[in-house]
Order: sequence, then C-alpha cells, then structure tokens
Amino acid sequence: MGIPESLLVLAMSILAVVVLATHKSGRGMGSFLLGVSAGLVAIQVFRVHVFTITALVWVLQSRGLFNARGFNRAWRMLIPVALMALTSLLGDMVNSETLVFQLLGLAVTAMVIMSYSTALDRQQMLVGLLAVTTISSVLALLQVVGIVPIKTWHATISTLGRPIGIYPEPDWLGMFSGIGVLLAWRLPLGRWWRIFAVSANTAALVLAFARAAWIGFGVAVVLTAVIGYLIRRRGKQKSAGQGRGGSVLVLALATAGAFVFLPQLVIDLTVRLNRTFQVQQDDISGQARVRQFDALMRLADMAPLYGHGLSASGRVGVWGQIITGESPNNVASNWLLAMWVDGKFLAVPLMLVLIFTAARYCRTISGQALVLVLVSSLFSNATFFPVTWLLLALCLAEVKLDKPSSVRGHDAPRQGGLNFRQSPFQSPGSFAQIGRTRLETP
Repeated sequence: MGIPESLLVLAMSILAVVVLATHKSGRGMGSFLLGVSAGLVAIQVFRVHVFTITALVWVLQSRGLFNARGFNRAWRMLIPVALMALTSLLGDMVNSETLVFQLLGLAVTAMVIMSYSTALDRQQMLVGLLAVTTISSVLALLQVVGIVPIKTWHATISTLGRPIGIYPEPDWLGMFSGIGVLLAWRLPLGRWWRIFAVSANTAALVLAFARAAWIGFGVAVVLTAVIGYLIRRRGKQKSAGQGRGGSVLVLALATAGAFVFLPQLVIDLTVRLNRTFQVQQDDISGQARVRQFDALMRLADMAPLYGHGLSASGRVGVWGQIITGESPNNVASNWLLAMWVDGKFLAVPLMLVLIFTAARYCRTISGQALVLVLVSSLFSNATFFPVTWLLLALCLAEVKLDKPSSVRGHDAPRQGGLNFRQSPFQSPGSFAQIGRTRLETP
C-alpha cells in the first residue's frame, strides 16, 4: 500500500472514530458518511463508487420516509441523463464502455438523495463533506512541513511544493479545500470549529496552487455576494455566524506572517496569479490546456448531431493529440467541451440542468459549492466525481421540499449527531438544533 492510500486509510479511520463516538442515530450516521463518501474521488468496489454503495445502505434506513416532490424532480432529471447515456450506443469513438454505468450510478444516487432526504439529512451530508475536506487539508499542511512523508509536487511552481492531501493530484486538493472553505464559512458551526475548518481549508486552497480552484472559488464567492447584496437591499438580512470574525483574524495574521517569513512563497503566488488569466510561453500546463481545447473543438466539428459517444472526449491527449487507439482517459479537462464532443445536441439537456441548477440555487450552500465545482471543471473536469452529483441533488431537494404534504413520515429533527454549535472542547450533544434551522443564505 502506497503513501497516498495509507493517508486515505488514516483519514477514514479518524472519521470512523468521530462518527462512532458522536452519532447515536443510525440514519444520522448514514447521512454523515454519505457526505464523506462524496468527498472521495476513486474509491470503488467492483467499479461501483463507494458513494453509490453508501447511498444504498443509507436509503434502507429511510423507514418509509419518502419525499414526493423530490421524487418528481428526480425522475425528470433522469431524462437528460438517459439522453447522454444513449450516446454510448450511437457514438463512433467511444473509448470506455463502462463510463455509462458510472454516469447512471451517480445519477441514480442523486435521485435517491432527492427522493428520501430530509433537511436534517442534507445538512448532515454537508457536514460529512466538510469533515473529509478538512482532514484532507490538514494532511496537506502536514505534507508541506514534512511531517507526513510524501513528496510534494512541482517545486518549480511553489517553493514549498504543491501538496495533494488525500487526492491524486494538487488540482483536486484545491477544489475540495475550496468547497471546505465555503462549507466551513456558511454551515452553522461553533466558533472554534469554524475558525479551525476555515483556516485549514483556506491554507490548503492557497498552497495547492490550483488555478482552476482559485477561479471557481472566486466566481462562487462573487456571484453569491452580488446576488446576496441585491436581495438584502430588498429587506432581507444576513444572519451572523459565530467564529467568522475569528477566522478572518487568523487568516489576516497568517497572511502577514507569510509576507514576513516566507517572501519567496508570496512571489510564487504572485507569479501563479499572473499566469491564471494569461498563458505564458513557459507555462507548460497552460499551453497544454490551450492545445486540448483546440483539439476538442476539432473533434466537435467532426461529430454528428449525437456526438462521438460518451467518453470520446477522453481521446484528446495531454498535448492536444487525438488518440485513435485506446486512451487512458475517458473525460476531457473542460466539462462543457467534453459533453459537446461526446453527445453534442443530446448532451445539451444535461448541460442546461447543471448550469441552471447552479445559477438558480447559488445562494444556498450546496448551490454555491456547485458553482465552484462547475467553474473549476472548465479546466479540471470533476463532473464524474460524486461531489458534483451530491451537490446537484442537494440543490434540487433543498427548496420547498419539506412540507408535510409532500413528505410521508416526518421531517422532525432526530436526536444524535454532531453538535457543531458547541465548542470542540465540550462533549458532543444533539445535532437536532442545527436541523431546525434552514441552511442559511447570504
């Protein structure tokens, strides 16, 4: 077992201890672990992602709880997914015959979450996602200082090297730590929990030097802030969250410390930021992405109305070459161009579902995180990651779905779970109080 796999086992062991020590509700534990599994990338059993397996176990604990309105939205989402899946039968350049099953598995998992989740379930899922991203960020910081024995990436880009956390590469660490910052800032947490989670995830987001994640995070924050400002001008007020001032203070002190003690890191960050919006001749990854985009456009021009078939975009190599034989990749780096190449007009409905869902619900926590993922996926494609489908499901299940008339059973808070409104130095109590509060919007 390699070092990354060992780190993943360590992270999961820590989470298991936390869950078993604090959760009294089996369903609450299942919701939390479902969120954790969405924060993993390539953990599969017989090519079935652990996210889907966890969801199936979780739904068995639903005990008849069924959300009719959520189900109505869920089966409608199946239509654009089915059209995209159909391209795997029609296309002439299909690279993987199994990617379609992964797509269907993720879509069905999202439908299950929409059809059977309550407000408390959904919040527990987000807390689980925050937990795994924060642990990954902490491990990334330990990698940078040399406590965790794993070599960081690209010393020519960052004087400290680019850590990876529990993920295969720094770009994914950047995206997930960006999600962690959003969740830590907006979920109803206790003061010290918030300060710790915001600080750890922000540090990992910066040190990952992942430009795609930086752009996605910036767009998500600015979009939500602008819409939130317009809404507040009409009379709605943003609720205050304890620990936010402390988080800002810690980040300000860390920034000042970097300028004083790590001037080379500041220079590296400045250079990286300058290259974010303008590709330089010596920017290898930037040049590679430009060539990939050009190759995808050429493939799209050659594609019939139904595209080249799901996974065909994976035939575009790192340097933009079109691989005629079997390719090690099944998706391209830009999710919009990838879907256009794979399915062309049959892919448009699924593209619109993702875009309009993110835009419509960007003021919710899950919606803002989905904006980050989709924007980041324009450069590092994560649309086949479980986190995308979890956030999509939470967005579509979030609004006006918890009325008694639409849910068989009840949406009352259950006892048990992590009480993140408490200090981490107090004993964990009921998570029910969090469940009584709607997920805040700015």
